[in-house]
Amino acid sequence: MKRFLTFDELKSLSYEEIESMQNRKFRAFIRYQIYPNHPFYRRLFKEHGVDPFALKTPTDWAKYELPLVKKADYKGNLREFVLNPQQVDGQNRDQAEAIRNILDYYKEVGYKDEHKFVFRRGLRVKLGIGKEKATQELLDHVKYQYSPRFFWFSSGRASGLPSPVFLTHYDNELMLNNMAKSGKMAIDPFVKDGFELRAMNLFPSAPHLGFFGVDGGLLQMADFVVRSTAGGAISTDKLVQLAELFKVTGFAAMPGYLRNIFCRELVNQKPKLEKRGIILLAGERIYDAVIDDIKEYFAEVGMTDTRVIGGWAASETKIGVACQCQEKGGYHNLSPLAFAVRFVKFTDDAGGYEFTSPEEGGYITIFHVDGRSSMFEGYLMGDHVDKVTTGKCPHCGLDMPCFFNISRESEIGAQMQVMGIAEEKIKGATVNLTALRESLLAMNEVHEAQIIVSKSKPNDPYSMDVLSLNIVLKSGANRTQAQRTIQKITKTETEITPEIHFMDLDTLLEQAGGLKFQEIVDSRVKPA
Repeated sequence: MKRFLTFDELKSLSYEEIESMQNRKFRAFIRYQIYPNHPFYRRLFKEHGVDPFALKTPTDWAKYELPLVKKADYKGNLREFVLNPQQVDGQNRDQAEAIRNILDYYKEVGYKDEHKFVFRRGLRVKLGIGKEKATQELLDHVKYQYSPRFFWFSSGRASGLPSPVFLTHYDNELMLNNMAKSGKMAIDPFVKDGFELRAMNLFPSAPHLGFFGVDGGLLQMADFVVRSTAGGAISTDKLVQLAELFKVTGFAAMPGYLRNIFCRELVNQKPKLEKRGIILLAGERIYDAVIDDIKEYFAEVGMTDTRVIGGWAASETKIGVACQCQEKGGYHNLSPLAFAVRFVKFTDDAGGYEFTSPEEGGYITIFHVDGRSSMFEGYLMGDHVDKVTTGKCPHCGLDMPCFFNISRESEIGAQMQVMGIAEEKIKGATVNLTALRESLLAMNEVHEAQIIVSKSKPNDPYSMDVLSLNIVLKSGANRTQAQRTIQKITKTETEITPEIHFMDLDTLLEQAGGLKFQEIVDSRVKPA
C-alpha cells in the first residue's frame, strides 16, 4: 500500500481501486491510530457505544449514529485532537503496547517496509542485541511520526479566534507531495508542448496552509520559484517587476488580491509576460466574473493563453488538496489516500444528518485516512457544494468524483447554526448571500461587491435587519443605471430593497480586510 498516489497513478487507476485503498486505510487508521491514540474520538466512540472495528467506510459514521464534529468541538479541545501514542485515557501507556499498536497499524494498512523496520528493532530491544542503538532508532522513528513540530492556524473569521492545527515531520512530507499534485493538474494540458513552469507564490505570508502548502508544493514541481508574499516584504509594484525579470509563467494567489491589487499594478506597469501561463487560485470562492477579469488583465500584458485553475483545501485537511481540472469546472480530491471527502445534508435542527447522493451535493465532511498530530474524522468543514458527479471525467480522464461550486464557510460567517449554510433569514426572507454576490459580479457595470447584514439599531438585536451593498463600479459605468439594476437584482433574489454604497476600490479593500477579502459580513448583534 502506498502512502500517496502520484499524479500519473491517479490518472491510471479506476475509482473502485482508489476507493478500495482509501477504505483499507480508513479501517486501519480508525482501529490502530484514532481509537488508541486520539483522546477526543476514543471518548466519542465510548460515549456512543461504537466498536471502532465496526467502521468499514467513512459513511458508516452515519450508520452507527456518530455525530458530525464541528469547529467548535475542536476549538474547545485542542490537545485532545492530537494523536498521542504515549498515553491512553490520561495514563501513561506501556511502551510495548504503543509499539504493538504501531506494528498492527503498519500491517493492516500494508506499509511493509515500515513494519519490518519497527519489528526488527523491537525484537533487538527485547532480545538485548544492539539494544541501545535499536532503542534510539525506534525513538527517532516515533518522534518523526508523532512529535508536533509546527502549526498553522485554521481560519477564525467565521468562528472567533483562529485555532492552531499541529503537524509533524511525517505530516509535512505527505503535505508537500500532495500539494504538488494541484500544480501538476494545472499544467497537465501544457506539458506535452514543453511548458516550463516558473512560478510566483503570491499568497500572504502567515502561519496558514495557504502560504506554506502552496510554497512547498511549488518547490516540489516547478522549474523555478519566486518565493514571495502578497505585497508583504516586497511591495506589489516590485513583484510585478520580478514577474517580468524572471519570466514567470505561473501565479498562485488568492482571487481578491490577484484581481484587485496585483492585476491593477500589472496593467499600470504593462510588463511583457510570456504568452502561455497558469494561474492557481485558492482561499476564497472563485466567481466566474473574477476569472474573466483576471484573464483579461493578463492578456493586456501579453499572457493571452492562460489556464485559471482553483484549488481547495483548509487548515484542517492538512495534508491533502482538491483541484479543478478545467476553468470554472468541478474539483477532484487529488489526495484520496490522505483524506476522504463526503457530503451531507441536515435532517433536523438538532444536528441530524445523512450522506447525500451525488446529484444533491451537500456540506463537505472530511475523514482523515493518514497523518499524525491534529486529526479529524467526520469533521464538518462547513463548505458547501452544489452537486457531485461520478465516473471518468471527460476533461482530465480522472476516474474520481467531481464536486462543483464550493461556497466557503468563511464567506458566510453568520450561519453558525449549521456551519456553511448558504441561506440566511433577513427581514423574514430567506436569502442566498453567495448567489446574490455572484449575480452582482456578473453585471457589466460592477467590479467588486461586498454584502453586509446589520441592524437598524446596532446594539438592539430586535431592531430591523438591514442589507447593505458596498459597490465598486467599473470605469465609465453609469452610476444611476447601475443603481437601478442592482436594486432590481437584489429585490428579485431576496425580496429586500438594499442600501447601496458606492465607493472606490481602495476604500473597499481597506474596510473589507485587504488581502483576505471579506465578501459577506453579518454584523448583527445576537440576543443575550
